[in-house]
Amino acid sequence: MFLINGHAQDQLAVSDRATQFGDGSFTTARIVDGNICHLEAHLQRLQVACEKLRIAFSHWATLRQEMTMLATGHDSGVLKVIISRGSGGRGYSAMNCQAATRILSVSAYPAYYSQWRKQGITLTLSPIPLGRNPYLAGLKHLNRLEQVLIRSHLEQTDADEALVLDSEGWVTECCAANLFWRTGDIVFYAASGSGRGERHYATILFTPTGAISFPGS
Repeated sequence: MFLINGHAQDQLAVSDRATQFGDGSFTTARIVDGNICHLEAHLQRLQVACEKLRIAFSHWATLRQEMTMLATGHDSGVLKVIISRGSGGRGYSAMNCQAATRILSVSAYPAYYSQWRKQGITLTLSPIPLGRNPYLAGLKHLNRLEQVLIRSHLEQTDADEALVLDSEGWVTECCAANLFWRTGDIVFYAASGSGRGERHYATILFTPTGAISFPGS
């Protein structure tokens, strides 16, 4: 079930620019005991994306209420929120677009995450590089063809995840995960210029003090 502009339904107008051009952004949040982890950070991510993509959206209080309502009653899960520019415009032009569309849904938290934490994972190197676009750096926009292709190649292997490089050959992320590595007590992550560093920094920023430990150190 999806909540689209406040109504429970599973149909979206084919004229919506999310389907026409991938014109929008999204965020996914962990649900624990009916609460949304880092709710404010996810709302901020959406706000920044709307500003950068010039999507007129003002129903933030309503969106917060809907997010909270959907999370209530779920011991564990994943909340996904999409904001598209809505329907309207001609071709790529966004002039005369109607109101932005908000789409919310809840899915099960992947059961294999717990197993991965205990046993570790196997990685493969993806042949699909990620392009660099400074203007879109750090935005979770709806143009995900790179990730779709990365996943398609990954599914042809026995690996759990794919190590992804950018178009200049720098280690960047995994298909559907942030990437960190360490030497001793020093944790490394992708440079901010790759567009992924901002998300990695936010992950560290919102991790509770003492939640990260290094075995044997």
